[in-house]
Amino acid sequence: MINASKKWFYYLIPGLFFAMMLAYVGRFGFLYSGADLQFHANRIFEYYNHLKDGNLIPVISTFSSNQIGSLVPTMYPSLPVYVGAILQFIFPPVAGMYVLMWLQLMVQFSVAKWVGKELSLSSLESTVAAFIYTVTTPIISQIIQQWLFGEVWAMSFMPLVVLALIRLAKSTKDNVVGLDKKTILLLVVGFTLIILSHMLSFVIVTGYTAIFTAFLLIFRKNRLNVLFNLFVAAIITILLSMVFLMPFVIAMLGNKLATPGATTLTLWSAPDIHELFQTAFSFKSDVIFKTNSIGIVAFLAIFGVIFTWWKQDRFTKYATVVSIVIIFSGMSYIWKYLYATPLGVIQFPHRVFIIAIFLLSLTSIFMIRNVFKSNRLRHILYAGLTLLSVFVTLFSLKFGFLDPVNALAVRTDYKPTSKRPVSYTPIANFKIKNDDFQNIMGYWTTYGAFDYMPANFQFNKALQEKKVIQSGKLIKTTVKPISNGVIYTANLVNRENTILPMVGYKSVKYEIMDNQHRHYSYTINKNKQLAIKTKNADVNKLIVKAKTPLTTYIAWTISLVTAVFLLVIAFRNKNKQNI
Repeated sequence: MINASKKWFYYLIPGLFFAMMLAYVGRFGFLYSGADLQFHANRIFEYYNHLKDGNLIPVISTFSSNQIGSLVPTMYPSLPVYVGAILQFIFPPVAGMYVLMWLQLMVQFSVAKWVGKELSLSSLESTVAAFIYTVTTPIISQIIQQWLFGEVWAMSFMPLVVLALIRLAKSTKDNVVGLDKKTILLLVVGFTLIILSHMLSFVIVTGYTAIFTAFLLIFRKNRLNVLFNLFVAAIITILLSMVFLMPFVIAMLGNKLATPGATTLTLWSAPDIHELFQTAFSFKSDVIFKTNSIGIVAFLAIFGVIFTWWKQDRFTKYATVVSIVIIFSGMSYIWKYLYATPLGVIQFPHRVFIIAIFLLSLTSIFMIRNVFKSNRLRHILYAGLTLLSVFVTLFSLKFGFLDPVNALAVRTDYKPTSKRPVSYTPIANFKIKNDDFQNIMGYWTTYGAFDYMPANFQFNKALQEKKVIQSGKLIKTTVKPISNGVIYTANLVNRENTILPMVGYKSVKYEIMDNQHRHYSYTINKNKQLAIKTKNADVNKLIVKAKTPLTTYIAWTISLVTAVFLLVIAFRNKNKQNI
C-alpha cells in the first residue's frame, strides 16, 4: 500500500506543478496568442462541431478556417485534435485548452519517466529526469507561447523511439536473427503516435533513425537482425497509421496542391553557438523564453560529463556525444548549406533539439550517480537541479512571455468582416476569454488556414464574404456550416451559371442539392471553386456536402484491425508471462 502511494506521489507532485503553472498563465481566464494557436484552435473547434454532429471523420473544414471547405482535416494528423475536441464537450472553451496543455505535459512527463526507468534509473531518479526535461524552457515556450500543438505532442512520444533504438543497438552483439517483440512494439507505438500527431516530426525522426541505422550497419555485427526488426516495425507502423496516411497520399496524388512553404533561415530557426548560450544563461527578457535553445540543465549536463569523463559509464558518454552531434546538426553551421536544397522543407531545424534535451536530462542524473556515492548528496543535487529548472522556467515564463504579452495583447472583441479584416500582426498579440473564443475562427489571414489549397487558387471577394456569384455579381448569401458541408441560402436566378464560395478538390466527391432535394452536377472552375447551373425552378437554398471517400473507411478499418491484432498479441504474451 505504501509503495503504491509512493508511486502515485511521483506523478502527483509534477501534475500539481503543471496545473499551478498553467493556472498562473491563464489566471484571469485568458488564452494568449501563439504563432500557431489560432490555427490549432480552429482545428479543435472544427472537430468539436463534427463530433457534435455525429461525424467521426471530417474531410473538409466548414466550421472554421474561413468556412471555404479547405482540406486541412485530411492533410494534417489529428490524434491530439480529437483529444482537444472531446475536452470542449466537458469544459468551457478556454479552460478546455488549458486542460489539453496539462494533459500533454503529463503525457510527456509520464513517457519520459517510464523510459528513464527502463534505462535503469530509480523511481526517484526517473521522476527528476522526466520533470527537468518536461519543464525545460524551450519546451514550455513551444507549448504556451508558440502553441506548436502537433509538434509538442509528437515530441512526447520521441523517447519511445530513442529507447527502441538503444535496445536495437544492444541486439547487434550476437549473431541470432529474430524478432525482438518489445523493441518492435516500442518502434511501432512511438512512430505511430508521432505520425498521428505531426507529420514533419515523423520525417525528422525517421531521418535520424536512418542515420543511426546506417551507423549500426557499418560498425556493428548482425546487420540482418537490425534490418529484419526495422522492416517488421515499419510494416506494422504503416498499417497502424493508415488512418492518416492513406487519405493524405490519395489527396496529394489526386490534386495539385500548394504545400506550405518553409520559412527563411534565421538564427531563430537554426541558432549558432552564441544564440544557444545566450538563451540558456541570459536574464534579458527578449531572449530568455525561446524555442531555439536547449536550456540551462542540458548545458550543465554536457559540462558535467566532460569534466568527469573518466568516471562516467559507457551509456552516459555515448548519450552526451550523441546529444552534442544532434545539437550541432540543428544549428546554422549545417543548415546554411542545406536550406537551399530539398531538405529546406524541414523548417525550424532546431526541432531536433528535443531529442538532445531528453538525453541530456537523463545524463544529468546518470552523471551525478556515477560521480557521487552518497545517496544523501545525490538527493541534494537532484533537488537542486529540480529547483533550478523550476526557477529558470517560471522566471523566463513571467519576464520573457507573460509581462510582454500582457502589455501588448488586445482582446478579440469583434468578429472580422471584409470591411475590417485582421492581418496576422495583431493576431500575434491577442488574448481571448470563453465568451469570445469563437472570434478567432473568423480571421481571414492567418497561418495554416490556407494550407494545401489547390495550386493556382486565388482569394477573391466572394470567398472572403462567403457569397454566391451569378452573372458575375455577388448575391447576398447566408451561410450555415454543417458537418463536411455548408448550406447556402440566397435568392438564385433560374438556369444560371453559379459559383459557390467553396473550394473544390478533385480527390473529393461532392453532393449538391437544393431545397427541393434536386441534385446537381458540378464542375471545378479555373479558380478551383465549385460551380453549378441552377435548374428551371425556384431555388433559394443549396446544400453542399463532401462525401467521405470509401478509401478513408478502408484506411480506418485497416488501422483498427491492426490495433486490435496488436492488443490481442500483447494480452496473450502478458498472460504467458504470468503463467
